[in-house]
Amino acid sequence: MVREMAEAYDVAGIEGADRRMAQKKVAAGALALALGLALTSGQANAGKRSNTLEFAFQRETDFVDRIHTDSRESATLSSAIYDTLLYQDPATGQATGLLAKSWTWKDDRTIELDLRDGVKFHNGDAFDADDVVYTVKFVIDPENKLRQQESAFLFVKDVEKLSSHRVRLTLTRPEPVAEFLLAARFLVWPGKHTAAQGHMSHATKPIGTGPYRTREVNPGKGVALQAFDGYFAGPKPKAKIANVNIRIVPDLQTQVAELMAGRLDFAQDMPPDQAENLKLNPALKVVFGDTIRITFLSLDAASRAGDSPLKDERVRRAIAHAIDRDAIANRLIGGGSKALSAQCHPAMKHCVQDLPKVAYDPALAKKLLADAGQASAVTLALAASVDLKTVAEAIQGYLTAVGVRTRIETAPLPTWRGNFLKGQSQMSVLGWGGGGIYDVASALPVFFDMGNADYARDQQVADWVKQGSSTSDQTRRAQIYRDALARIAEKTYTVPLYTNTVNYVMSAEVDYTPTRVDVPVLSQIGWK
Repeated sequence: MVREMAEAYDVAGIEGADRRMAQKKVAAGALALALGLALTSGQANAGKRSNTLEFAFQRETDFVDRIHTDSRESATLSSAIYDTLLYQDPATGQATGLLAKSWTWKDDRTIELDLRDGVKFHNGDAFDADDVVYTVKFVIDPENKLRQQESAFLFVKDVEKLSSHRVRLTLTRPEPVAEFLLAARFLVWPGKHTAAQGHMSHATKPIGTGPYRTREVNPGKGVALQAFDGYFAGPKPKAKIANVNIRIVPDLQTQVAELMAGRLDFAQDMPPDQAENLKLNPALKVVFGDTIRITFLSLDAASRAGDSPLKDERVRRAIAHAIDRDAIANRLIGGGSKALSAQCHPAMKHCVQDLPKVAYDPALAKKLLADAGQASAVTLALAASVDLKTVAEAIQGYLTAVGVRTRIETAPLPTWRGNFLKGQSQMSVLGWGGGGIYDVASALPVFFDMGNADYARDQQVADWVKQGSSTSDQTRRAQIYRDALARIAEKTYTVPLYTNTVNYVMSAEVDYTPTRVDVPVLSQIGWK
């Protein structure tokens, strides 16, 4: 089996992927050109004529609101259906008022927010301070055991109603990125409705104040949205398209066929070669954009998934040296992706870029394995959600080349996430966007806070991360995060892989300019 894997990947992981891509490129390019010339403008414009955007997700999310879960899919849906207290402008990254039209810092732990008048929920309920109080008290209640509750919500200690449209938030500590956290995931539910129906109702019948309302949530199939005519005038755009049908289409080749046949208007994250080929179709266009998301390899240094060679720092370093991150970024991901040198995005504040580089060095990787007594005995599970399978296969090829046997385990996002949070991952390829916040405080806490997603279990790193998240002294924050990132790199608790880019393949009649936020803002999509 090892020999077969080595041959399949030409011993180096990216080489086999390159060959398969090259073989597909000729056939796919010819098909794209032929179908592109054959398609009539009427077929390609079907979405515009019906004022319905047909949109593809590759994977399903178990919740459409970002209170319960945080994924790219839930972020896309949540931004359309719900509003948050504040709003992070997707072009500038700056915070401004949304459901809270203004706010005042009374001290470093107290914020008072003036709420917007005249806002309606999709069910007709009027928005006021009671809805904010209900939602905030729910998300900060430890009994509700929300995913990422500690990092996303528990910087708020309490909420108090001051008047019908004014509230006070008391923080548990000084929080330097509080405004961005309020913009990222502090959406507001209708309090009376949620209390009556239960918070789980937002999984299948979400009700918010956002520019789109939900017509239907069909688990495993998709979500149908309709423009909310009663949406207020604020910094988030009103819906430009009457209806958005989001379908779950896991197979990328099916997405390509649907795009070229005019049955899909919008898809994202095509493999770079497929995206280039689709440019040949005059009925389609391909747009690339930067994001603040990173992809990395998590390593079970703490042996949470059971005893394994990964507890040995030399084995973890060997894995890091075995992977050609530049090749993965440039040749497999493309679109301007860059190899990472630290466990954060270079655009984030306090993300140091001068840490010692872990070079691609298969010979050194083999030596480290031999020094650890693992020259021919390492066998590890490599997990990934289905959308990252290609990256996992490239990593598998690189590890095979230095004598590390792996078995790839792919699963839909909810299943993979559940296993990961239960401590069942030896190695996992995963992406992290940090809520789109341009600060290291959004990159580290989830994975280095001694919580469910922490596979390092390094108390010193956890202490630094906590300190960095609770001081407003930027000089001190810079030093704390430098120390934390340096130790993470020194101990090889993770292998930072690459910065993510995003490509959007859309009908030529679609009008959309991507921002650095790595999810499309549905209400910014229109027709030409």
